[in-house]
Amino acid sequence: MMKYLLRKPYCLFFFLIAFFLIGGFLNAQKTLDINIHDTYFVISYWHFGVLLSFIYSFIALIYFVLIKLNFILIKWITVTHVIVSIGGVFLILLFFQLTRQTAPGDFESLLDDIDFKTNMTWGIWLTFLSILVMQALFIINVIQALFKGKR
Repeated sequence: MMKYLLRKPYCLFFFLIAFFLIGGFLNAQKTLDINIHDTYFVISYWHFGVLLSFIYSFIALIYFVLIKLNFILIKWITVTHVIVSIGGVFLILLFFQLTRQTAPGDFESLLDDIDFKTNMTWGIWLTFLSILVMQALFIINVIQALFKGKR
């Protein structure tokens, strides 16, 4: 599996792009609401899937070009980037599925739901930030590959 991640990481990104587009198409009428303090960001799943597919297709294209032109990438950064970038998306989806909606009930269950939702939100943010850090490492990996040259 490690050799596949090093030889063809772009294939995994292309699979994820198809996943984004299919998921966005199937949920085209639904919207994603992101609340950051007093600001709500509302985007349809279709547009969000297209946006994510553009971002991940850019990454896949860079991997494809660098590998086909025999540029030398740092192995541990490549493997870590692919695992965190793809696994992080699925982890965020899992956190969104686990987030509970507050149901009417007693006050103690309401507080428990709020605490649970806060923990899930922290998990989403930490996963998102780790994905962003991995993108910075990806840029470092690409720059060093361009400076190091071909095999």
